[in-house]
Amino acid sequence: MKSTFKKHISLFLVLTICLFSLSGCYNIYNIDHLAYAVAIGLDVGENNSLKISFQLSIPGGSSDSGSSGSSQSDNSVVNTIECSSINSGINLLNSYISKELNLSHCKVIVFSEEFAYTGISESLYTLINNVQIRPDCNIIISRCSASYFLENSKPLLEKLSARYYEITPSSSDYTAYTESVTLSQFFSDFNNTFSQCYAILGGINTDTTHSTDNTENNFDKDSNNKANETSISSKANIENMGLAVFYGDKLVGELTGIEALCHQIITNKLNVCTITIASPFEEGKTISLRLRLKDKTKNKVQLADSGPYISSNIKLEARILTMDENSQYLDEKNIAILEKYANSYLTNHLYEYLYKVSKEYNSDIDGFGKYAVNNFLTWEDWINYDWLYNFKNSFFNVEVDTDIKSGYILMET
Repeated sequence: MKSTFKKHISLFLVLTICLFSLSGCYNIYNIDHLAYAVAIGLDVGENNSLKISFQLSIPGGSSDSGSSGSSQSDNSVVNTIECSSINSGINLLNSYISKELNLSHCKVIVFSEEFAYTGISESLYTLINNVQIRPDCNIIISRCSASYFLENSKPLLEKLSARYYEITPSSSDYTAYTESVTLSQFFSDFNNTFSQCYAILGGINTDTTHSTDNTENNFDKDSNNKANETSISSKANIENMGLAVFYGDKLVGELTGIEALCHQIITNKLNVCTITIASPFEEGKTISLRLRLKDKTKNKVQLADSGPYISSNIKLEARILTMDENSQYLDEKNIAILEKYANSYLTNHLYEYLYKVSKEYNSDIDGFGKYAVNNFLTWEDWINYDWLYNFKNSFFNVEVDTDIKSGYILMET
């Protein structure tokens, strides 16, 4: 009898616990109560200190209309607020929309050039302090206003805006014309004494912004552009090309696609890319090469009275992409000639890039400071030297060794 009573009591307790564990709390928010921002844009305000834009994902939105250039409004909407601070803007938007703004799915933070030139430290600290914003979202500096950037970005090959923003910066893995820069990386570079920060340079490609000057026969022109300057004819769409260079929290300059490639070679971040050089065999012809690092770039910094002396030893390997029936690229002698031309082409661009970031921008975005610190005995000596200020006095020595193989199908015999 007692045993049966105990079993009934135990069963009652188990059922009671299960009942309460499965019941929801009335004030817990679910997806129906939240508005998810996939992108944030920051501009200089017209009537207040800040203009902030939020691109909100529309639940159930679809771009499946049979057209690759379907409207951005199918799956997202952009709201722009004039406000005094980011948090104030969030609060104002919450009072306007029927849901609470959530930033946990934000993929990109876009600063307009105008805003970045004034300094972004306050906004940067506010964003990094927000627990909802993930550290792996990308930082883009837009050559147009941030609100225009968000309003006119159209996912041509993706149905979801969030996925579109997530995939777009990855083009750097196979073009090297820009680099995927995350919030955590940008914030880390901003706060250390070894390097300066940089970001993706972006814009919107339209008929009025892309380059239309085709009078100059320049084989190097394809890669020597920035966002908004390429010769691509397309409907309004995101165009990421080049890098935005900072000194402290202020934008100080921009780099082209080929200069972004040089940056990745120096910093050992190059995966694979294609370059085009003048043919040493036929005047007016060009040769395209598939390029990657053969070994890690060896950087060294020595201190002299005239300034830092920085040397970079670069080893690359390449495959020939350009072939025709009269091609003589499989000949060992011609390969040696081609290697010499490739070395000269890359060396010239690397020197131009290094002296541009040092003399014009005084911004060590390559992190040479982590090599320079080895010249100091104490941390105090390093701080007193003020590397980030003295980087502008640097001199460079670049050595490039390119090992060229024949094409992928027509292998050497």
